Amino acid sequence: MNESTPLGLFAFALSITGPIFLVVLLGLFLKRIGQVPAEFVRPASNLVFNVGLPVVLFLSIYRADLTNFVMGVPLLVALPLTLLLFALSWPVGKWLTGNAAEQGIFVQGAFRGNLAVIGLAFCNNAYGQVGLATAAVPIALLTVLYNVLAVVALNPLQTGDGQSPLRRMLRNTLRNPLLISIVLGFLMKFSGLALPKLLEDTGNYFAQMTLPLALLCIGASMNLSALKHSGASTLGTSLIKLVATPLLIVGTAAWLGVNGMALGILFFLTSSPTAVASFIQVRAMGGNGELAANMVVLSTLLGILTVTGGLLTLKALGLV
Repeated sequence: MNESTPLGLFAFALSITGPIFLVVLLGLFLKRIGQVPAEFVRPASNLVFNVGLPVVLFLSIYRADLTNFVMGVPLLVALPLTLLLFALSWPVGKWLTGNAAEQGIFVQGAFRGNLAVIGLAFCNNAYGQVGLATAAVPIALLTVLYNVLAVVALNPLQTGDGQSPLRRMLRNTLRNPLLISIVLGFLMKFSGLALPKLLEDTGNYFAQMTLPLALLCIGASMNLSALKHSGASTLGTSLIKLVATPLLIVGTAAWLGVNGMALGILFFLTSSPTAVASFIQVRAMGGNGELAANMVVLSTLLGILTVTGGLLTLKALGLV
């Protein structure tokens, strides 16, 4: 189909975003009919986060040609503008929520995107192994930044466990399996050593199952009935995450001359819905888990429209 026509552009955008969101919705459907019980989702999610995704990132870096790194300028744009959006979200959150604890939940939902699952799946669907490897460094740096900002945003929820917020953040960052696998991938890549074929083939099995399983788990974790209690704060944080964030960051990068795969990867990462981890952290800290869950669910559902529409626009403008 001719991509220069409106129908062709739409087909192109949907070919990348459609399968990702369809698998998420399939997870929701399978849960509703009892094929994916709640008892399955937690251990499966742990398997994805602790084993599957680290293997995907490690193998992607190990196999990639990293001599021409294209994400330098995009990162120089994304990191400071994420901080700016973080700061601007505070007064919006105060206006929409009215209390400090929920204000922090609002702010976290507005900046903490689902990079490692949905963002990575987009990059894989659009650019294959090259996209996965290229996205690894931005994911690593943004994940560290998100962890730091989450400590600041959720500080009103902190309990007296004897640890300072900075120490807790440092511990969680150093123990993050995704960051560890990225570091190991680079060490293996630059060491010049060959990964034994037996280990590489075994890793392939995990890599092939990881993203579909992760997307199914996201869908199975969604609770649509909770959206009945959503308010302006839930919609507000979704609009910041899905519209304001990619518009500002990707728009600035495009203005500076970034295009092609680099701009596409930046868009996929910055436009990804609110991370499920944001809900898990709020719930673990005794905060308003329902509010955090609503933000994840609504941003995931609205992301079907915003990510597809954003990609369609970038393609129509000839930027990706």
